[in-house]
Amino acid sequence: MTILFEPLESSNDMMWVTQRFELVKDYTKTKTTIAAGLETQSAVVGNYGGFYAFGFTSGVYQHIRPGLFAHVGASIASGGGAGAPDGDGLMYRGFAGMSVKSKIGVVDLAYNHIDFPSGAITSNHISIGYTHIFPYLIDDSHHNYYYPTYFELITNLWFLGPEDASRNSEPVQSAYAGVRVGQYLNSKHTVGGELQLGAGALGNIDGYMNYSMGLRFNTPSQRLFFRTHLGSGGGGGVYTGGGISTMVSAGAQFGGHQFSVGQWTALSDKASIPFVSYSRHLDFKSSLGFHYRGGKHSNEDSREVALKIIAGAGQQRSSGMDRNGISYNSMSGIAMGIGIEAWSNDQYSLDTYGHTFWAASGGYGAYAEGLFSAVFLKNNKNFRFGLDLTSGIAGGGGIDVGSGLMIAPGVQVERKIGSLSNLKMNLRQKYFLGGTYSPAYFGVELIQSLPVQLW
Repeated sequence: MTILFEPLESSNDMMWVTQRFELVKDYTKTKTTIAAGLETQSAVVGNYGGFYAFGFTSGVYQHIRPGLFAHVGASIASGGGAGAPDGDGLMYRGFAGMSVKSKIGVVDLAYNHIDFPSGAITSNHISIGYTHIFPYLIDDSHHNYYYPTYFELITNLWFLGPEDASRNSEPVQSAYAGVRVGQYLNSKHTVGGELQLGAGALGNIDGYMNYSMGLRFNTPSQRLFFRTHLGSGGGGGVYTGGGISTMVSAGAQFGGHQFSVGQWTALSDKASIPFVSYSRHLDFKSSLGFHYRGGKHSNEDSREVALKIIAGAGQQRSSGMDRNGISYNSMSGIAMGIGIEAWSNDQYSLDTYGHTFWAASGGYGAYAEGLFSAVFLKNNKNFRFGLDLTSGIAGGGGIDVGSGLMIAPGVQVERKIGSLSNLKMNLRQKYFLGGTYSPAYFGVELIQSLPVQLW
């Protein structure tokens, strides 16, 4: 996992925070490392709070001397928002630089060229980054102990006034939904590091998204907790300025049910929004994450699951008119996400996914979807096929999505192309509550499965 700080050229009026999640393969004979995975960009300083881009990245690291590497790579992504001149939303990047490795991680310094070819965003700039390398498999010779991980499904009720969002002339209540992944950072399990991604719906903020990282502090029993996050947010007419924002909340947990109150605040504009929240909290231990040495694990008492990373592209078409009274164009975009095989037997399986779709053509650069899917499949030797039930939140790009809530039934077919790789094809019909946009979607994605041990 890499975090980059990127001050773009001043003509763009943006500073980005970029985060990469990559799988790494080492080649000892040539002392070369290849990395590939997903990346996100979000604006935090400037005048485009709510600008986001998601995409794919890959790079090569070449060992020069102990602890010193040269690296070169490229990315392709799509995104936009907040009135930025993003055109269709498609972006490409090339980068080259040096990396220094130490006991606490890797520090990267790189020169970057980015360009939105159909828009007016372009920059040649220096970035500085920090990389944490997560162990993937248990190394029994070192007896690594993995801190417990937790996953939360978030629902919030936001209380907005006219001072918080441009679309509101009176106080309104808006819904917010998202996911939060965290991992405890100490042996008493009282401090956790967290990553959150969510979006707004209802109350005239469709198109709002935020992305944040922070800490949760809780009592040893987990009954009481306090969390504080720093991140980026914007869209949906919410006044966010450059995008940088804070979130604080406090509450109580009963079993796996969390109840809290909090405040979301834009640091460079006037939006400051109180909220109440209910979240479903799930604790588990896995062979992926932060760890320390000294504990012992036995694989005999673990359960192996398939963690699935998906990446691909899709196209959707719809009749009707957008918010500007113009007929909808065909839209192509980038799809990516993560899933898990929740249940399976010899004949059937149930997969669940959290994933996104970002516009890259059609003139809808700010349009994005956050999706949840449950897929029931019939298993054959090399093929799997079945029903796909998807729901989500979407907005941006001038598209009329009504409240922003969407349901999308469909079908899915998978073809095995490797021991841990499948090619997936989806056909869905999307319906937006109260909107004029009802596209048919066809997507093709690569699934890379990672066997992960759970305790």
